[in-house]
Amino acid sequence: MRPTEVLREAWRDVVSGAARAAASALVVAVLLGGVVGLRAAALADDVRAAATWVASGAATTIQRAPGRIDGRACDALAGSEGVLASGALRRLDDGSDPAALPGSAVPTYEVTAGLPAALDVTGRTRVPGVLASSAVADALGLAPGDPFVTVDGGTSVAGVYAYPDDGRDPDLEYAVLAPALDDGALFDACWVTVWPEREDTGSMLRRTLSASTGAEDEERPTLGQLNPRLGETFAPTAPPSLLASSGVAFALGLAVGGAAVGRRRLALASDLHVGVPRSAQLLGVLLQHLVWGSVGAVVATTVAVVLVRGLGVDDAGPIVREAIAIASLGLVGALLGGVLAAAAIRERALHRYFRSR
Repeated sequence: MRPTEVLREAWRDVVSGAARAAASALVVAVLLGGVVGLRAAALADDVRAAATWVASGAATTIQRAPGRIDGRACDALAGSEGVLASGALRRLDDGSDPAALPGSAVPTYEVTAGLPAALDVTGRTRVPGVLASSAVADALGLAPGDPFVTVDGGTSVAGVYAYPDDGRDPDLEYAVLAPALDDGALFDACWVTVWPEREDTGSMLRRTLSASTGAEDEERPTLGQLNPRLGETFAPTAPPSLLASSGVAFALGLAVGGAAVGRRRLALASDLHVGVPRSAQLLGVLLQHLVWGSVGAVVATTVAVVLVRGLGVDDAGPIVREAIAIASLGLVGALLGGVLAAAAIRERALHRYFRSR
């Protein structure tokens, strides 16, 4: 038989229902969708949990050493691998006295240029000025771009940062952050946000320390999380491994492919009996399985696409690519199972197939 004739015959079997393509595609879609979905759901949940962990401040480590932090060295940590943000701060002895509430000083900190990146700042303007916590903004009725008038003068509100009471260090909950001059003066603390986690975060932060003064009242440097409520380290779930998921998908595809041929063994044996070449029959089975197997694999892959909704492209992309790989192995299994089962059919067993149908 010519290849074009085999192709036409295979298509007729699919369209007419003789190949049981719809049922096979449905079974493959359900089985592979389950395998793909289990891993994709676990990975997507881990990504969302990690985002929550970072946003809560759990990924931010603070080194406190009053009067000993090199601000430039602290800001420079942002160039290290995995460091999302880094910056230093120091508290001013005198806070800011807003003209609207004279006698009610707002705690004020001078911060390096890198520290705002470690906070959830909204409405950031290009106008130089201070960053106000949401609590200060609510109390004084301030919004980004508004003037921040104090008894000593005034400036602008360059942005407002969210600082919820969720277990994080309360120092900046009600505060104003002013940009510090880059004059080499030392700071009191260095913040660094690291993701993914690194074991050498502590050693990185120690490089920002200036030499000890040797004074008896000098405080020892301390390390701690901005928010320890969610634990010291991020604990992901244990999703099914890629190897295990791939192996299960291949085995399921192999079983479905073989079963689909086994249900048609009488018809296939009859074709051999009337002279259809074995090679043409195997090619026809391969083409039929390719049609319904591809449909099932595509449907299974869409399960992963649905489960990663809302994730960024960088996070969702690898999960979907894994889903495609797993579903593709299931498709390969279906093709191989069909070909092996068809190759095992014998013309001489036609009567036995007939009696056991």
